[in-house]
Amino acid sequence: MDKKYLGVLLMTGPYTFQNSHTFYDLTKAALEKGYGVKVFLFVDGVNNAKLNQDPDPDIPMNKKFQELADLGVVFQACGLCTSARGFDQRGSDYEPGIEVSGLTDLAEIVGEVDRFITLSI
Repeated sequence: MDKKYLGVLLMTGPYTFQNSHTFYDLTKAALEKGYGVKVFLFVDGVNNAKLNQDPDPDIPMNKKFQELADLGVVFQACGLCTSARGFDQRGSDYEPGIEVSGLTDLAEIVGEVDRFITLSI
């Protein structure tokens, strides 16, 4: 039996809405059930994986994203969205495992996964 994949489009940043925390919990549950997960960070969602966050006393969202990347979650961040927010296009503003890419990569994710969800406002 082939591995099933969950695709996620995350459009909101950390600490403003609950979406990032919901994404983290949902992704951990999917991994525990044996799913692969592919994520596209879009609009303010690109802020989730940015380095040097300090939301004391919470664990920084970028560290949670790094944990997920270390567990095999594939992350792509929209290049236009990162550029608009002043982030380096080579990905140096992000945790390792977060790739800056384009909207064609989002289309590929949608076509490859078994289920696709969007977390937005």
